[in-house]
Amino acid sequence: MSADSRTAFTAVAHRMLSQVPELSRRIVGQIVAQEPMYQSIGAVPLEILAASVQENLRAILESLAGVERPPEEELAVGRTTGRRRAQQGVPLEAVLRAYRLATELVLNSLLAEVEGRSHTELTEFLQVTTAVMNVMDRHSEAVVQGYRTTEAELQRRDAQRRQATFDALLEGRGGDPQLAAEALEILGLPATGPYAVAVATFDIAAHHTFSAARDACDAYSFPAAWRIRGDREIGLVALGHSSVPRLIRALNRNPSGRIGVSDPFDAMHELPEAHRSADVALQTVRHEGDEVAWIAERLPEALVISSPALAERLTRRALGAVLDLPDDEREVLLKTLTIWYRSGRSAARAAGVLYSHRNTILNRLRRIEQLSGSSLEDHRFLLAGHLGLLTLDLLPST
Repeated sequence: MSADSRTAFTAVAHRMLSQVPELSRRIVGQIVAQEPMYQSIGAVPLEILAASVQENLRAILESLAGVERPPEEELAVGRTTGRRRAQQGVPLEAVLRAYRLATELVLNSLLAEVEGRSHTELTEFLQVTTAVMNVMDRHSEAVVQGYRTTEAELQRRDAQRRQATFDALLEGRGGDPQLAAEALEILGLPATGPYAVAVATFDIAAHHTFSAARDACDAYSFPAAWRIRGDREIGLVALGHSSVPRLIRALNRNPSGRIGVSDPFDAMHELPEAHRSADVALQTVRHEGDEVAWIAERLPEALVISSPALAERLTRRALGAVLDLPDDEREVLLKTLTIWYRSGRSAARAAGVLYSHRNTILNRLRRIEQLSGSSLEDHRFLLAGHLGLLTLDLLPST
């Protein structure tokens, strides 16, 4: 743009500054007519929209008129508008469409100011379009920056609120019916059960997206709220008309790591116990395994995990003499006893699994009886021996 055109351009922009109230009224009329979010029943009250349009229009025209300000000050109005619209829940696309409408009106008004000029002046003045668009782009970018920054802040605040709400329920405050109802609303879950808790192992260094458990609940339409605590990801899952077995099938579609699931429950005051039982179920899965464990199917293992000291004492009392044998003999006897239990205490079936003679199995079982001083026909020793084997499997340090 030539110096003469620049002079004429800034003079026109200065004249338009005196027309800001009327121009603002026209812009507001177009925005309200074309953007539902800005109508009387929309998210932005008409008087607030009018004040915002006037502030932005004045800032834009002052930039076009050459009023010098530090960059941060020049774009402050645009950033503030972006922040406010994000807080009001206006979609960014609607905000930018409103800016486009304002850009068209400003450009048309500027061009209207030069009607009647000579052909040469008018040709030069057409370069105004580029200057106007550059200014409008700067201000639009400021709006986007303010909007995105505030949107991220609001998302963080919402996440913190949900986490605090989830923590309150985990800490046992769900016994208050009003608090429980508000908590479920904040977490985006149905007001009535049944619910279940899923607890999954979580490695923050390895998880860049949602976990497999969270993905599965979303894919199979189980509404859920999630909370990460240390190396655990805790999910409060709404079962609706479904069931825990169906939830487990969904989680088993693509298991990643260990997952424990509680029994179903109906009220939030039951959540802390359901959380504990789901975590115990998780601990019944081998550390190197990818498996989903339902507490209802892991009750003997849960007893071991819940009372490790007592379980170790029981194991030592029932199988201590076997555990003190040299490694090779100890492993043979413990494996034989394990397979015998799994084979329904049938020596013949155990022999088939171990590719041994039935008499060999019987001899090994008698050796265990001699070492323990108990009979495998004694129901108390049968129970103690089985729990002892579970303890050795779940608590390898025993």
